[in-house]
Amino acid sequence: MQKGLVKRRSGSCSLLLKALCGLAVLILYSAALIQISAHIFKAGRMQGTRAMDSTVDVFLQYEFREFYQFEKGLQNVTYFTEPDAEVDRNWRNVLAHQNIRIPKHTMEELGRVDEGIELPGGGYFGSIMVYHHLHCLKNLYHALHPEYYNFSKLTSHEQERLAEHNDHCLHMLREAVMCQGDITLITMKWNSTGLRPIGNLTSPHECVNWDRLMEWVVPNSFDALADGMLVHPTFGMDPDPFPDVSHNVRR
Repeated sequence: MQKGLVKRRSGSCSLLLKALCGLAVLILYSAALIQISAHIFKAGRMQGTRAMDSTVDVFLQYEFREFYQFEKGLQNVTYFTEPDAEVDRNWRNVLAHQNIRIPKHTMEELGRVDEGIELPGGGYFGSIMVYHHLHCLKNLYHALHPEYYNFSKLTSHEQERLAEHNDHCLHMLREAVMCQGDITLITMKWNSTGLRPIGNLTSPHECVNWDRLMEWVVPNSFDALADGMLVHPTFGMDPDPFPDVSHNVRR
C-alpha cells in the first residue's frame, strides 16, 4: 500500500512538472510571438516616413484631425488667400524656426560630419523636411501672384532660376505626397447642384501634433542671418544673404 502511495505521488509530481514545463513553453512562445509581431509591425512601418531614428522622436504625438476643403472663411490663420501683409506675416511665423542645430552625433550617424556646416556655439546647420515642403508651398503661392511679389522685375537669369526652383518644388511635393501615401478614405455622394458625384473629404487624418513638435524645434532653432553665423570658408560672408529666388537658406 505504501508503494502504491509513493507511486501515485510520483505520478502527480510528474504531471505537475509536465504542466509547469508546458506553461513555461507557452509563456516563451507567447513572448516570442509578441516580439516577432512587434518586429514585423516596425519593419512594415519603419519610422513612418523616415528611414532612421530621429532626435525628434520623443516629441512626436499623433492626433486625429479633419481637413478643411477650403481655407478662406474657415480658419483664423490663412496662407493662400489674396496676398497681403497678414498672409506674409503668417508665412514668416510658420517658417520662423526652420533653421535648426543638428547634434554632432546625428551628423555622425548620417556620415555627414565632413560636409556639414558647424555652427558657432555647437551643432551643425540643418532643418527638418516639413519646413522644406512649407517653403516650397510658400514659393509656389508667390509664383501665382507675380505682380504682388515683384517677379516682373526679376532679370532673365533670376526668372530662369525661379522657374527651375518651382519645378523642383512641385517635384519634391509630389514625392512627399506619394511617400506618405495618405490612405484616409474619401467617400462619394451626389451633388445637390449638379450631375456629377462629389467627394466627402471630412474623414479624420492621423496628424502630428504641431505644438508638441515645436517644443523640440523652437529651442533647437537659430537665426541663420545673424552676423558671423554663416561664413563660407572660402568666399566669406554673403553681402546679400539668401534672396527669396534662391533655394539656399529659406525664409
